[in-house]
Amino acid sequence: MQKQRYLIIKAASALAGNERGAAIIEYIGFFPLVLLVLVIAWQFVLVGYTGIIAASAAREGARAAATRENVDRAVRNASPGFDGRRWWQPLAGYPCSDYSSHPVTIQVQLEVPHVLFPFVGSLGNYPKVTQRATVRCEPPPIARVDVNPERMREV
Repeated sequence: MQKQRYLIIKAASALAGNERGAAIIEYIGFFPLVLLVLVIAWQFVLVGYTGIIAASAAREGARAAATRENVDRAVRNASPGFDGRRWWQPLAGYPCSDYSSHPVTIQVQLEVPHVLFPFVGSLGNYPKVTQRATVRCEPPPIARVDVNPERMREV
């Protein structure tokens, strides 16, 4: 009986003391959680990036409106990679009238790209980032007069 008890205790301690492979099992169980945290963090980075691009596009659009250039082209060039996911609209003072210095405001809206759950886009729930920029209208350029000192002597 004593020997049998000794063998049972020895076998139980051998099983309890053998932890070979336990670390890999813990790693495999924990790895999906680490990936999920990384994907969520990357999604927040994409939201910040989209905000920076939207602010830049709004400034470029307002600058183009103030100088009477093509606003759509300026917004499109300032937000590459957002084709079909960008909208702009004038909020005030567009188009600039001649010889005025009133403000013009342009609003740009961009959809945030998805890393997590790309099927959400099929539901039409893409988050959007909206930025506005206001710039004073500039007067149209004045024709430059070529003043050549030699020509003035001839006259």
